[in-house]
Amino acid sequence: MGKGNEVRFGKTVRNIILGYLIFAGVLAHIAVLVGMVLVLRQFQLTPSQLMVKLVERSGLDTPWVIGVLSPRPRYADHVLDGRIRPAHPRILLPQLSDWDGSGMPATLRQRAALYESQGMLTFDACKGGGVMGRAACWVNTGNESIAAQLTDKLSAFTLQTPSVVARFGTQYGNGWQLALAYDLLATYPALADSDRREIEAKIEYTLQDYLRVLDDDSPSLWHGRTSLAAAAWLCAVALDPHTAERERLLARAQGHFLDVIRALELTEAWPEGYSYWIRTRALLVVLAAAAYLNGLEDAQHQERIRTVLHRLGLWQILATRPDGRVEGFGDEGAHVNLRYESRPVMDLIAQLTREPVFAAFSRDLERLHGVDSYHPRHRWAFSLFNDPTLVSRGDSAGGVAAMEGRLPQAAMFGQGALNLAYIRSGWSPDATFISYKAGHSFTHHGHYDAGHFTLFKGAPLAINSSTYGEYTGPNRLHYSIRTVAKNSLLILRPGEKVRPNDFFPDNVADGGQRIVMPTGSALQSTQHWQDNINSGLHLEGAELLRFDHSADDYTYVATDLTRAYNTPTYDDGGSGGKVEKVQRTLVYMHKEDRLLIYDQIVSTEAGFTKKWLLHTVNRPDVADLVVLKGGADNGILESRADNALVRNEQSYLRVKRLYPKDAVIRVVGGPDYQFYVETDGDDSELDGENFNQGVSKKPWYDVGMWRMEIQPGADRKEDDFLVVLSPGLGHERDDVVQALSIEGDAKGVVSNDAITVFPQRAGHGRLVFEVPGRQKKLYLFGLPDKQPVTVTAQGVQWEERSNASGVAVFSLPAAIAGERPKVVILW
Repeated sequence: MGKGNEVRFGKTVRNIILGYLIFAGVLAHIAVLVGMVLVLRQFQLTPSQLMVKLVERSGLDTPWVIGVLSPRPRYADHVLDGRIRPAHPRILLPQLSDWDGSGMPATLRQRAALYESQGMLTFDACKGGGVMGRAACWVNTGNESIAAQLTDKLSAFTLQTPSVVARFGTQYGNGWQLALAYDLLATYPALADSDRREIEAKIEYTLQDYLRVLDDDSPSLWHGRTSLAAAAWLCAVALDPHTAERERLLARAQGHFLDVIRALELTEAWPEGYSYWIRTRALLVVLAAAAYLNGLEDAQHQERIRTVLHRLGLWQILATRPDGRVEGFGDEGAHVNLRYESRPVMDLIAQLTREPVFAAFSRDLERLHGVDSYHPRHRWAFSLFNDPTLVSRGDSAGGVAAMEGRLPQAAMFGQGALNLAYIRSGWSPDATFISYKAGHSFTHHGHYDAGHFTLFKGAPLAINSSTYGEYTGPNRLHYSIRTVAKNSLLILRPGEKVRPNDFFPDNVADGGQRIVMPTGSALQSTQHWQDNINSGLHLEGAELLRFDHSADDYTYVATDLTRAYNTPTYDDGGSGGKVEKVQRTLVYMHKEDRLLIYDQIVSTEAGFTKKWLLHTVNRPDVADLVVLKGGADNGILESRADNALVRNEQSYLRVKRLYPKDAVIRVVGGPDYQFYVETDGDDSELDGENFNQGVSKKPWYDVGMWRMEIQPGADRKEDDFLVVLSPGLGHERDDVVQALSIEGDAKGVVSNDAITVFPQRAGHGRLVFEVPGRQKKLYLFGLPDKQPVTVTAQGVQWEERSNASGVAVFSLPAAIAGERPKVVILW
């Protein structure tokens, strides 16, 4: 071989070797990356957690390396509120600290006697499995062999690393169970110091794991971050803070948990929906609250926490319909039926707040579900959670119905944030129940439902038609999370861009509200959430303008939904917005058992179709329906009628449209139209799609087969909707409601007993109308606050001042009844 050939051959060999090494190196890096991904998925770790675990497993004494690899500590400067109570237990039943460890403690002995005298269904604590079952058995019996078994179990306890990744319900770790069981075991007089040190070292280790995950940006506040923070605080309270490091860990854990309290003060209910709350958040949060109340001395925030617990307990009761199911919202699941998980949480809230109505509700759940009122995995806790001293025998037997007069007929939760209202005519099984929601966005399991209401009387009449099936399936993404699935308002803009992320390959312009975080969220704190209102993620939705409840008379809710939609101020598609104003007002007249809904909409263009939605189980009865597409029992129909009748079993709902005067009613439903969406935002041609792929057909949903759409008969930028809903049980309502003819800027409703007026002028105004019959009262909703109002009729003048919510109520004297007098209102 010549010299030149040798050189070329050498270069070729070197190139082949170099190429091989590069190729092998790339493959090796890919293999490492794939391996890391598989490990992350298998063990549900964040990348920083994985690196820390690898260093810890190496056996190297390198705390500085762990410090570098870990996320920056949050709440590093938090100063501990209060001080740790020296004695155990610190989480549940702190009075057991005086127990000598022999026999059943006096507190639990008293409870057992009351359970028997009240005829209450009980559960044997010693039949519970796992460390919690052994811990409960120990404090219920004082049996030293049980305490010895528990000591061995805790010494051999295998910790699960907490993570932000959901998998088989273990993503939040199990360290909190170790802490809770140890807190009860610590009452065992013969517990050796060496065992205490060993168990506490494990708890400290898992507390560090919890804090490491909480320091990461990934966990979202109204989701996993709440569960993780509660678990961390439980671990912290169980530890004796005898070192500077433990004191630092304790303070940081408290900082995280106090932000959870701030979040719950904002919403007072759970924005993901009741099922997510009760299944994965509630027990941990309430146990952590117990640790704050029972485990700290001289703490400044304890009353705040009791108030939060009281509001959460009240939410659970007021959200429960007369049929014993929670009215759901968000991505709901089976737990709306109140089985298994709800009663343990309610028992613990009752114990911590000392509120008898919560204990009475617990008895209701026992009567409703029997042994299923406590899930088998929680039955160990019954005697620790349920305090039978809270209610008298009479109240206990009567349940919540016996609390009539002690429970409000209406309440607003999360005022200024979630804006979730419940209204009812009473607490009997035949009562009318109404829910209303008009708040901001908080979580990826929330829906875009500002302005959504439901109505139940004997059976569901105006329903939430969403289901929670396949998470990224077409039904959830293109129907169930959207405004089209709710009893709210659509404003169709042809070609509106609605593609919030890559899970939305096709543009589906349903006409609803902006979709901001449908498949994931990472809100790190309440401040982070507030920073994204009107900027950043634009989590703003609806604003609460007024909430006013006058017992046995009216409940008034006024909301501004404008920012939930694309507006000229902010349009996530960059197209200048579709609405300038969307306001919805609800008034429930308690004596008449009637719901009035008044909407004012100003669109940016006259051609954007407005739709007033009402979802129903069965097809509404509407006169003179004409089929537009499909058939009479499976399609889209239209009528120029001004009223409809909704039926469900023995329940009825009369729907009367007063405005717009020229409106039509469309009825959409049947098997092929149940989830129909006009995908291009243009209903001049009915070419939409039925998104039934991935739907859930579970029995806990109110299956909505039909919906009504009231829409103006002509194109206008400004439209007012005024619709009256009159429910009936056993028969349909035949009392007449009609529009009030008014001179001036207002809309009004006349019923048999009352005249209700919605003035549209914020400042001074003048209205003139005739009293058409024997109405006894005049209601004005939407006046300026504390505004003097004068009413004149037949030479008689009355003066009132509107209340702080802009409501004025006048009694009409019998002398003017039937004379059709002219009434002049000035303000």
